[in-house]
Formats: sequence, C-alpha cells, structure tokens
Amino acid sequence: MFENLILGLKSISNPGVQVVTLLGVLAGILVSCLPGLSATMAVALLLPFTFGLSPVSALLLLAGIYVGAMFGGAIPAILLSTPGTPAAVSTTFDGYPMAQKGYAGKAISVACIASVSAGLFGVLVLALVAPPLAEFALKFSAPEYFAVAVFGLAVISSLSEGSILKAFASGMIGLLLAVIGMDPMTGFARFTFGSTSLLGGVSFLAVMVGTAATAEVLFQIDQPVKEVKQKFEIGTLRLRKADLQRMVKPTAIGCVVGVIVGIMPAAGANIASFVSWAQAKVWSKHPEEFGHGSIEGLTASEAGNNSVVGGDLVPMLTLGIPGDPVTAIMMGALILQGLRPGPMLFAERPDIVYGLFLGLIISNFWVLPLGLFGARFFAKMTSVPKPILWPTILALCVTGAYASEANMIPVYTLGLFGVIGYFMKKAKFPVAPLILGVLLGPIAEENLRRSLLMSEMDATVFITRPISLVLFIIAALTLIWPWIQERYRKKVVERNVIK
Repeated sequence: MFENLILGLKSISNPGVQVVTLLGVLAGILVSCLPGLSATMAVALLLPFTFGLSPVSALLLLAGIYVGAMFGGAIPAILLSTPGTPAAVSTTFDGYPMAQKGYAGKAISVACIASVSAGLFGVLVLALVAPPLAEFALKFSAPEYFAVAVFGLAVISSLSEGSILKAFASGMIGLLLAVIGMDPMTGFARFTFGSTSLLGGVSFLAVMVGTAATAEVLFQIDQPVKEVKQKFEIGTLRLRKADLQRMVKPTAIGCVVGVIVGIMPAAGANIASFVSWAQAKVWSKHPEEFGHGSIEGLTASEAGNNSVVGGDLVPMLTLGIPGDPVTAIMMGALILQGLRPGPMLFAERPDIVYGLFLGLIISNFWVLPLGLFGARFFAKMTSVPKPILWPTILALCVTGAYASEANMIPVYTLGLFGVIGYFMKKAKFPVAPLILGVLLGPIAEENLRRSLLMSEMDATVFITRPISLVLFIIAALTLIWPWIQERYRKKVVERNVIK
C-alpha cells in the first residue's frame, strides 16, 4: 500500500493537477450556491471539459466539484431557507433559524468545519475499505460481473421519485440506448438505421449532460418565479470554544451514518443528512433545540451529507456500480478516458486510484479556506438573476458537447435528450435510472454473453457459483424492498385512519 501511495503522490504532484483540483472545488461551491442546481448538474455540466486532461486531473476535477457542492449547498439553505442541493434540505432546519437570530456567519462556519471533518473521514474509510474489497473482486469472472451489473440495475428501484414503475421505464430506455451501435461480440450494426454516426453508439456524454443539465435548465425556466425570501447578513464567522465542543458528537454521528449510507448504492446524501440529523437529536442532551437553530442539528446534517462522498465512491471504484447519479457521471468520465472502473483499476492503474484518494483529501482541505474566507462572495451568488444564469448554463452545455467530438452530432444528441429529459421531469419520470442503464447496459450484455459461451449455454452457471448467487439474491431483495416499504406504509396509514 505504501508503494501505491507513492505512485498516487507522484500523479498529483504536478502543479497543474493541484490547480484543477482547486478549480473543481471552487466550481462546485459556486454552482451549489445557486438554488435549484445540484451536484449532479455541476458534475455533468463540466464533464465535457475533462477532455484533454490526464485521467487523474479529470477525475480530481469532478471529485473537487462533488466535494465543493456538498458544502456549497448549505449557503443558500442558511441564508434563504432554500437548499442549494437536495442533500442540504435538512440543513435548513437549523441553519435558517440561526440566520434569523443573527448568527448566519456562525452557521456557515459550523457547516464548513463539519463538512471538512466529515469529508476527510469519508476519504479515510474509502482508502481503508476499497483496496481489500477490490482485491476480493479480482476473483470475479464473467458470471460474477454480470451479477454485479444486475445488482447495479436493480438499484433503479431505489432511484424512483415516486412511482417505481416509472423508474423501471426510465431504466429500460437507458438499456435500449446502450444496445445501439456495433455488437460487441459479432461486430454487426444494431439499430443504426444506416447511419454511420451511430456505429459507435449514442454519445453517453451527450445523454448524461442532456438529461442531467440541459433538461434541468429547461425545467427550471418553465417554473413560476418564486418570491425570494429575506436574505440575512453574514456577520461574524467566529466560533467559541463551547460551540466547537458541541460539534464533536454530532460530527461523529454524521460521519458514521454518512459513510454507511454512502456505501449502500442509491441511498444518497439527502437520506444520510436526514438520518444523521434525526440520530443526533436522539443522542443530544438538548433535543428541544433541534429545528430552532441548534448547532448540533446543523453539524449533524452537514457531516452526514459530506461523509457520503467517500462512501459513494467505494462501489463505483471497486465494483463498477455507481453509488448515486454523481458517481455515475464520474464513472462515465473514467470510461471516456479509456479506463474501466472495477477491481482491475486497482491492479492496473494504482496511480489513479491512490491519486484520487490523496486528491480528495486536498479537495476537502480547500473547502475550509474557500468556505470561510469566500463566504460573503458566495452569499452574493444566491441572487444571480435567472435570465443570466440559465442561458449561460445552456451555452456551456452546447460548447462542452461540441468539444467532446468536434462535430455537431453530440450537440444534436444533447438537444434531443434535453427535451426528452424535460418531458420526463414534467411527467415525474426520474432521469437517474436512464443514466444508470446507459452505463451498465454494455457491461451486463457483454458479461451475460461471455458467461453463456464459457458454460456452453448453461444458464445455471449464474446460480451454481456462490458469489454470483449471493449477488442475485441481494439484487432480488433490492428490487422488492420498495414494494415492501410501500405496502407497509399503506397499512400504517389505513390503521391510523381506522383509529
């Protein structure tokens, strides 16, 4: 491991890599300060600009955006009671009441310190857990990789934003898009309709940016203008010793909860922040303060959503399963660099993996000075006029799509999926399963066919191998769990109505 750390240190020792990391963190904070945007949108928006960068620089740019966005969402949550990212919803519970009491600066300082502490803890867990898990995954063959892909696709049921069937429909669209192009085994053209532009498949970069960024902009433009809530002055950022002491326990709770939730695919930072806030309230000596400007509540929420970053990267790096939509896009960035996330990445390119570990540490350290000294500037970002913001983002989307292949095909694809994503959002179809289907579809298809070839078309190969059998069982449980939850919720509601 020491040798790999040296390789990772060499890969990030270039000053250019450090500048890219800093710019990523700064971009993440800036974007997440704008209410209505998210970490997913920030990463998708800047994904095309990773072309021309080294794999380490590209990955650290996106990782920096992710880290910065997790903290930046707290600023509008505190000042406007409008979370900059979905993960910052629970931050409004105590952050905004603190601002109302005249402690907006103190709330931002609490959020910043909790974010950095939890982010560093998440990276530490990632560095300790990922290598042995990847070493175990090296024992996998085609049936196991197919089972892993099925498990990743089963996560679609957890990405639903209401209707599970709509989530499955979205995922199936992604899988259908994944089969367009050349057959990986025979080389025959599939669903290209005679177009040579589709022989290489649909540009999943354009699909991801279109559905995650362009569609969101179109959706936000269509929303009625909301009345802006009162924004408070920042004031002093200084914390007392007693404030820091009260932060210790909720930070620890948020760190543990966030990492556990992060490792579970598709659980997400918003769940981690809510659970952390609730658990901190249970263990607090002053639970009555929660929801009324509690430093402990704010700390737990921010610690929970920031420690998720390290946990989310565990399944993506070791198994090739995105932990959430952000890591799905980061996985796409690795594939665009000619790399395949999974256990072989640890064996073949330890410089990239351990460079990412060290780069994440640096990214979290950058959040502290940027968050504290730039708080007043970032606060002004919350009032950027939407007529300026949305056209700027659309221009970046189009520019990035064109730069990806230096022709107009990705731009047309971007526009098409921007419109498709817009109507999906209007109809409440989640777009995250579509992205997951595009990414995991080729992996599932290739390993399914390889497994059947190596077993002479005997499908029992998937249940006679212990690891693949266990993965299929977990995938099945993942699929049916949302239905179990829904049935239980309905029974509880019916019971309460009867009473």
